[in-house]
Amino acid sequence: MIKALAVDVTPITLGKIENLKDVFALAINVVLGIGVSLTIIYLILGGIQYITSKGDQKAAQEARTSLTNAVIGFIVVLGAFTIKTIVISMIDAQGVEDLDDTVTPTF
Repeated sequence: MIKALAVDVTPITLGKIENLKDVFALAINVVLGIGVSLTIIYLILGGIQYITSKGDQKAAQEARTSLTNAVIGFIVVLGAFTIKTIVISMIDAQGVEDLDDTVTPTF
């Protein structure tokens, strides 16, 4: 007896996007994800640059500057995430409904 096995394939979606708020939330999450990824990459590259400076003061100073900029970038990304969280919680607390459901004035 031969058994047939079926695989339930569900399409990959970006989440539940139903209104303008969801579109902005997705865009902000993508930008923040890219920011965190770039911060990690720059921290790693700055660390490698510092390790490979081999006592050269100029190269070590450039590596320290690179690491400092990466940390500042991380603080900016963290601040943007905090602002996003505060704004979203304020919007939800105010009970702002879907922007697509607003009534347009008629003249």
